[in-house]
Amino acid sequence: MIRKMIASASLILSFILLLGSNCNQPAPVTRPGSAYDGSAYWARDLAQPLITGFAGDAQIYNIMGAQVMADGRLPANLGNWSIVAWSPSRQEEFQVIVRNDATTSTSTRAQASAPGANNQPVPNGWANSTVVYNATIGHRDPGATLSTLVVFNIATYTRPLWAINFNAGQNQYVNWDGTYIGVSP
Repeated sequence: MIRKMIASASLILSFILLLGSNCNQPAPVTRPGSAYDGSAYWARDLAQPLITGFAGDAQIYNIMGAQVMADGRLPANLGNWSIVAWSPSRQEEFQVIVRNDATTSTSTRAQASAPGANNQPVPNGWANSTVVYNATIGHRDPGATLSTLVVFNIATYTRPLWAINFNAGQNQYVNWDGTYIGVSP
């Protein structure tokens, strides 16, 4: 259990370091295009061929976003999504970082058991980030324009959910299917 907590903390810390690697970031620019562009589904679709190439049995276990606009999409000029998959046959975790400009980078590390606190892949039919962020309208602080960090299926909760840290107000929680939960899970 301690090993899993350390592994999860390590993953979150590496993502936070990636998030803070550029302290002088420009102001976010709203992304043009459809609601799909820059969303978590967009990132998953860019990452999936890399995940399948890594291992045919790999499944997505965690999704994290940095600098996500209040519409659930990356800005046109910054931010990224991190898609974390795990392969039981290889006993390895595979992370794909999808940047705002659709470029990707990957990393692999040994992982004897499935990542995350609940050891379950993201559920089939999970709601896209645009649906999740839309569910927070009317609940989040009116000054919230950007989330510095959003995580899906990473912490110890009774069910898979999205946790969103907006730049104003309280954290917001949304169920995996897009149903609003509140300010505490």
